[in-house]
Amino acid sequence: MHEELKGLIVPVLTPFSDDGQIDERAFIGHLEFLAQHGVQRIMVNGTTAEFFSLLPEERKRLLKLARRHFRGLIIQHAGGTGLEQNKIEVQWANEFGADAVAVLPPIYPAGLTEAGLIGYFQALEAVAEVPFVLYNFPKHAGNAITPEILKAVPHYAMKDSAQNLELMQHTPHYFVGTSTNIYEPVQQGAAGFVAATANVRPELYAAMEMLVVAAKVEEAAVMQREIQAYSARFSAGGVPMLKEWLARKLNGYPKNVRLPLL
Repeated sequence: MHEELKGLIVPVLTPFSDDGQIDERAFIGHLEFLAQHGVQRIMVNGTTAEFFSLLPEERKRLLKLARRHFRGLIIQHAGGTGLEQNKIEVQWANEFGADAVAVLPPIYPAGLTEAGLIGYFQALEAVAEVPFVLYNFPKHAGNAITPEILKAVPHYAMKDSAQNLELMQHTPHYFVGTSTNIYEPVQQGAAGFVAATANVRPELYAAMEMLVVAAKVEEAAVMQREIQAYSARFSAGGVPMLKEWLARKLNGYPKNVRLPLL
């Protein structure tokens, strides 16, 4: 595990049928598509998966489906929805074969104290039987992970969608949450990157992973520019645009999102 959880992680989308239900066939087909194009690690039930619009039983179902149909590493996201529910979802990671579990700060209320956040994370880490990953996304959670939190909470790694590279020195394994700025953080010591745009064009990001692992500086710099140009078109469209473009690649993949997304 220590050697394998590095490089590219794809936060997988959740497909919905026209009646608003999870489309299992499309989900499985997408997992196969990712694996065929070199993806070895995924996150389920994350922000890109619209976890905020999923019922708890749906999140459990997606984790179990992913474990059944994806042979690589799976990170189960289990944060943001309240301490007691999050404890249950951390236990799902233990029970249903996740290789790690990632936890956001509470997404309500904003502006919580460091002491409160430390207690919250410590309570979840105590339940985890798999590597524990802290997930920093203050833009949406309203509560940032700080060096003091990283020091006080035992953890294996952090995913940082805020791209605060100063936090890198305070965590054993740092994953930058970006589809654009990949090579520079890895050069500075990041263990890898979490790229939502890789849902649509996984081969590009898998190739970038190979270049950064091999320290091929010039080739990686060229590919970095290609990645930045490609991902820029998705910057304003978010999950709905990712699904629209994925539907062009995967026959039968639905474009539907759940409200409040449109």
